[in-house]
Amino acid sequence: MTSQHLIVLSLMGPALGGLLGFALRTRPTLAFASSLVAALTGLGAAFALVAATAQGQVHALHAGDWPSPYGIVLVVDGFSALMLAVCQLVVVASIIFAHRTLSARYRRRHLYALISTLSLGTSGAFLTGDLFNLYVWFEVLLLSSFSLMAMIGGREARDGTWRYVVINLVSSLLFLIGAGLIYGKTGTLNFADLHLKFQDAESSFLIDSSAALLFGAFGIKAALIPLAFWLPASYPNVPTALSALFAGLLTKVGLYAFYRVFGMVFVIDGSFPHQNILFGLAILTMVGGVLGAVAQGDMRRILSFHIISQVGYMALALALFTPLAIAAGIFYLVHHIVVKANLFLVTGLVESHAGTSKLNELSGVARSSALIASLFAIPALSLAGLPPLSGFFAKFALLRASLDVANWLAAAAIILVGLCTIFSMLKIWRYAFWGQASPHSEQFPRPLASLALTSGTLGAVTIALGLACGPAFGLAEQAAASLLDPSAYLEAVLGTQP
Repeated sequence: MTSQHLIVLSLMGPALGGLLGFALRTRPTLAFASSLVAALTGLGAAFALVAATAQGQVHALHAGDWPSPYGIVLVVDGFSALMLAVCQLVVVASIIFAHRTLSARYRRRHLYALISTLSLGTSGAFLTGDLFNLYVWFEVLLLSSFSLMAMIGGREARDGTWRYVVINLVSSLLFLIGAGLIYGKTGTLNFADLHLKFQDAESSFLIDSSAALLFGAFGIKAALIPLAFWLPASYPNVPTALSALFAGLLTKVGLYAFYRVFGMVFVIDGSFPHQNILFGLAILTMVGGVLGAVAQGDMRRILSFHIISQVGYMALALALFTPLAIAAGIFYLVHHIVVKANLFLVTGLVESHAGTSKLNELSGVARSSALIASLFAIPALSLAGLPPLSGFFAKFALLRASLDVANWLAAAAIILVGLCTIFSMLKIWRYAFWGQASPHSEQFPRPLASLALTSGTLGAVTIALGLACGPAFGLAEQAAASLLDPSAYLEAVLGTQP
């Protein structure tokens, strides 16, 4: 199977899953089976693409055989292949958890079709080779997430959904205006062609003004402070199977767009517009997010604020903009998608076991269910950055990149925020898992063993990323090199080099 076939398969899998899910709405078991097979198909294609790009290769598929920049082009390089693989892994896990934990009321309301459609939008965003289709794929995944959130009842859930919808509509408006201005100024929206156009731009205003709009759009989608208030109001109110899906995918697509557009398209003489602003917002996001997490008394809310804090780490890597920092940021993305999704899934197991995720109502889960405690410990320790798990190597690489350029503020923020993250994870363990078992706790239900296996698989991936850090980080370095030196990308898309 050629790389072009794999690109098509990585999109057709989720697309067919969505179509079958809509057609089988009244037969949720068949809808679940079709969406799971579709997600596994996309996962297999993504891993094959990782292997096909491991040595820096870039593969392009020109739709209708139209040459770039005139036609639609789908492009896969090391960065997009890694993101495809890890996000599809989270989709598979979320589908399994949704099937096992959500009631028939959810499963009969296009649940599996919407998850597949969200997966399709995510995959398209990673593969697209132009700015307009990036906007289109963003809208596909956002409409799917809007619909999934709209299923949730209750006033607090509705308020969070409205915040999520309104702020993301503002983001989409900024994105569309920015894309329109770029097209009006350059006559193209193809990433490769824009890279060449901007190298020859005579006025920095052409770049800076358009970049400011896209910066705002991506900042909202990635949940950078002060644009992140929608996230802790939305994620804690949806079922954990869906909050794991959102935590693993939504903000990471925004970060991917930051890396792709600002790390490749807008780069001139080793820097990009608003780089210093991104650095300041990254530090603010790291600190603000972790302080918000420390102040919370509910597992879901703690994890939601930690998404914001960890987004700051990944934005900081781009702001430092050195080869090591970019590689650390890409490795951090891969690590965080798996770990954060898994933490939300385990929180769902805690809720099914103890009936709540509020710390003041939890106690002794480790005594009543050592299995749940073990499933939580692995991603929690990785998020805290303890060796030999993946989080340690992600933070260590970013710290080293900061020290290499003598950026002491970044280094101090990485260390201090890391310590606060350890504190918040210990807080969860102290209240929820330590102490005497609650009399309301139930034994871990045997029918949910598939959930433990799914969460354990994600935990095993976290351990493997740590123990095999050398090869895994090597893939991140190769992806970073392709991003910073887009000659292979330009060759694949345009048939030319800079």
